[in-house]
Amino acid sequence: MKRLLAILAHPDDESFAIGGTLARYAAEGVDVHVAIATDGVAGSVVEGFEGSLQQLVAVRMKELEEATAILGVTLHRFCYRDSGYIGDPANNHPDAFIQADQHEAVGRVVKLIREIRPQVIITHDETGGYFHPDHIQCWKITVPAFHAAGDPAQYPELGLEAYQPQRLFYNVIPNGWVKAMTFFMRLRGQDPTKVGRNKDIDMTRIGVSPEQIQATITLGDYWDTKREAGARHPSQGGGGGFARFLPIWLQKRAFGKESFMMGFPIPQNGDRADDLFNGVEV
Repeated sequence: MKRLLAILAHPDDESFAIGGTLARYAAEGVDVHVAIATDGVAGSVVEGFEGSLQQLVAVRMKELEEATAILGVTLHRFCYRDSGYIGDPANNHPDAFIQADQHEAVGRVVKLIREIRPQVIITHDETGGYFHPDHIQCWKITVPAFHAAGDPAQYPELGLEAYQPQRLFYNVIPNGWVKAMTFFMRLRGQDPTKVGRNKDIDMTRIGVSPEQIQATITLGDYWDTKREAGARHPSQGGGGGFARFLPIWLQKRAFGKESFMMGFPIPQNGDRADDLFNGVEV
């Protein structure tokens, strides 16, 4: 059986970031697993959810469970504390994900890899997409875990047979999409360097060039599934971001694909695929 494991930072990343890809593979019979690293407690909430702040972990977990059920994936949770964005006081909390012991955190991913035995692994890239510390931390622990899982000399205390996945992908944002969004934002009189509810995201720093993208997954009808899963995260706005102001047909046309950079094996010039399992032995 084909098996896929995604290691992601927050409750909602499974839907907003790669929900269409996860839904598509699950529907095609792939055994899809999603591990969410943090509890989402440091995230902000949209208007109308202010009263949920004291119960935010429970709110986010319920949303996550509903969203993953729609995507058709198996959920795993590491339950680290959300570290918040750059400069957030939550960065310094002793239980924050970015404060976690590296060996222990890598070992948790190794354990999951050896238990599930996926051929393909997905995580955030080294910039975290938009430089979120928790996203970057996912990259920092997943890359060494990818290689350690296949080395019997590492983490023998787990008592699990070594297993080496074949492909490692990073979810990335094409810079063409970002340039288009910043153009429309300026037309609307918005500052693309101050985006998000806390105005702390700089869109002009985000995105990778087409040459850095090795795989593009066309969502087709699974775009609707992604949108439905995203809607199960109302405390985070239900997905869409700035794009929710666009007509549905235009959203589907503009965001009907998800892009990935290959972390392993090292891609050759011109490598392009429309399937993350391209070349994988099952």
